[in-house]
Amino acid sequence: GLTFLDVLDADEFVEYRKDNLFYPFASKEEWEVADYLLRSSLSMAAVDEFLKLCMIQNLQLSFSNARELCSRAEMLPSGPSWKCQTIPSLHPTKLPICLFWRDPVECLESLFSNPLFHDKLDFVPRCVYKMAVQLLRVHSEWVTGNSAWDVQSQYPRGAMILGAVLSSDKTNITTMTGARIAHPLLLGLTNIRMCTRMKLSSKAFMLTALLPIPKYLHPNQRMRGMLEDCLVHECLSIVLKPLMIVAEFGIMMSDPVGNHPACTRVITLAQLASIAVDPNDLEAYFEACTEHRLNGVHAPFWKGFPHADPSIFLAPEPLHHWHKEFYDHDLQWCLKVVGAQELDFRFSILQPIIGYRYFAGGILNLKQVTGRVHCDIQRYIVGLISGVAPRRFVIAIHALMDVRYLAQCPAPDDNLLSCIDQSLLMFHENKDVIMTLGAWMGVKKPIDNWFIPKLELLQSIMSSMCKVGALIQWSADATEHTHVSEIKDPVQHTNNNNYDPQICRYLDCQEKLRRFAITTALK
Repeated sequence: GLTFLDVLDADEFVEYRKDNLFYPFASKEEWEVADYLLRSSLSMAAVDEFLKLCMIQNLQLSFSNARELCSRAEMLPSGPSWKCQTIPSLHPTKLPICLFWRDPVECLESLFSNPLFHDKLDFVPRCVYKMAVQLLRVHSEWVTGNSAWDVQSQYPRGAMILGAVLSSDKTNITTMTGARIAHPLLLGLTNIRMCTRMKLSSKAFMLTALLPIPKYLHPNQRMRGMLEDCLVHECLSIVLKPLMIVAEFGIMMSDPVGNHPACTRVITLAQLASIAVDPNDLEAYFEACTEHRLNGVHAPFWKGFPHADPSIFLAPEPLHHWHKEFYDHDLQWCLKVVGAQELDFRFSILQPIIGYRYFAGGILNLKQVTGRVHCDIQRYIVGLISGVAPRRFVIAIHALMDVRYLAQCPAPDDNLLSCIDQSLLMFHENKDVIMTLGAWMGVKKPIDNWFIPKLELLQSIMSSMCKVGALIQWSADATEHTHVSEIKDPVQHTNNNNYDPQICRYLDCQEKLRRFAITTALK
């Protein structure tokens, strides 16, 4: 495989760079001016005005306007290229379905060969113990989990496994008006160490695809949702097909310094195979899927992936699973048992503490409640319900809080896993009091079952930690923030029409600037 610097040396303008490293710019100083302008939020008209200033014209730059500047940027070595593909559909939509994507293998290779990560990569699965007699095992990085060991053992000697992190979530790209939404697919490398991958400034995630968000014309809203789910899986199958082939046959790839290094798969596929209904008959197929608690997707994207098991790669995720579960369920139980006005009053009279959020107006009228707010409320909840809620109810809430805090440990060991197990057991021993008090409410009446998906996912925390390492490294906090640099910022440089191709064009330009800056610095 090619290293990061090999890509520059293989460029069509390599002959010109023998005499001038910063070609197509005349000098290092001119490159710095161009780099600043292209990375800035200035419009093309503002750049033209800047270049017309007498002081700037005295610099005798080789470009005199924004158009010439952009044409020179197009001559820089590029990263993974973007593609556009139209997706045919048997069901009518308001507009054609277009998928913008780039090769995930090229994206992984770009991350793997990035010189900035040269000392931040793990290549070999390992077991970590706290004691010399190897009694207390630590599950931290992905390579310390059983899943990496199991996959590595199936490959020949000398082969190395790379793990891919996929994150996808819709995000708003307009404010106040427009109601425009993007659905980015981000790709990361699990071999990059947790402390680096979770650092927002590391840019350890790359935008790999912009999934389409079509408007189906089907009259049934539930069927429209099912069609959207099927489309997501179809698009993921297209985007991830190169990765699927590489996972089966392998590929040569260079590192930064040039070295060449329960809802299980079987059960789910068997359930899908047992459904003898035409998937194009939406209502009938959806009805048949509900018997197996499936969502109606007849061709899941991971079906052809070797070693892909949903019970492993769909690990519990702190932001959406633990903290959201607390706000949607635990807090609502507390409001019902303690009384909404009483609990709100208790929040409002808390003494302000530096480093902790102060809820001067209570929590009932909060706007734009985020994951940060969920965490802030969790800090107070056990103390505020103590003394007014029944003892067993406090124990149940306290036990779930222990699970959340313990599960966020960056290096959990066997003792901590045992504590999590004990806390879950304590919750189950006392959870009946929640129903006894009538706290588990639906829209209009109490609910008499515990079919809460987010609560069920808490049961898989220990097994997931043993397989894929510390779960805090899979938190969506980093990828949610990446939406700013990969989606929201590029949107500010568009004309507010036909966003997707303009976002891809902007990111391509920024990628060229970033890669050229790194390679010229290393030269």
